[in-house]
Amino acid sequence: MPWASQPAIKHPPTRRAIRWRLLRQATLILGVWPALILVPLLGAASGNERFIPLLGVVMCALAPVLLPLSIWTAVSALKAYNRLSTHPWRLVECEVVPASSHGWRLRAYEEQPQGREVRVPAILRINGMVVTPSPFKRYVSPRLGHLWCAGDPLSGGVASEPGGARPFRLVRYKWPLPTGEANRT
Repeated sequence: MPWASQPAIKHPPTRRAIRWRLLRQATLILGVWPALILVPLLGAASGNERFIPLLGVVMCALAPVLLPLSIWTAVSALKAYNRLSTHPWRLVECEVVPASSHGWRLRAYEEQPQGREVRVPAILRINGMVVTPSPFKRYVSPRLGHLWCAGDPLSGGVASEPGGARPFRLVRYKWPLPTGEANRT
């Protein structure tokens, strides 16, 4: 396992991925959102009436929904950065849980010996506990058997497919599993 004695953030693909994620979130919160709110507000204050409907859409529809989501994703990226800064990558065995929403993809994968790689939503079983990425859905290969993990994968750890280039936070899976899977946990 490369970089096993150093924090995971020192692994070059991981460092590049998490820095870009933090930069995107900072640009969105510190640049885009203030512009989205201030431009229509200043336009309406100057007496230009065409900015008033735009101000209403931004203030009443977009900001209350998307601004908290932007803050949530930024906090999640910061938590991932902190976890990667303090823990090294380590190899963890996992199993892709065939949830009912993507079971058809697994059947299609088993029927096609060679062809386009099928990717399924990452609902994973690690040490008997079912976890999923946060804050957004990630897709992994259905034959995934190992992950790189930084920190405890069952309590807010960060994981990545081997290589460390696409890290994501892990949280417990809270939705019901198909009946055949419920007996295995």
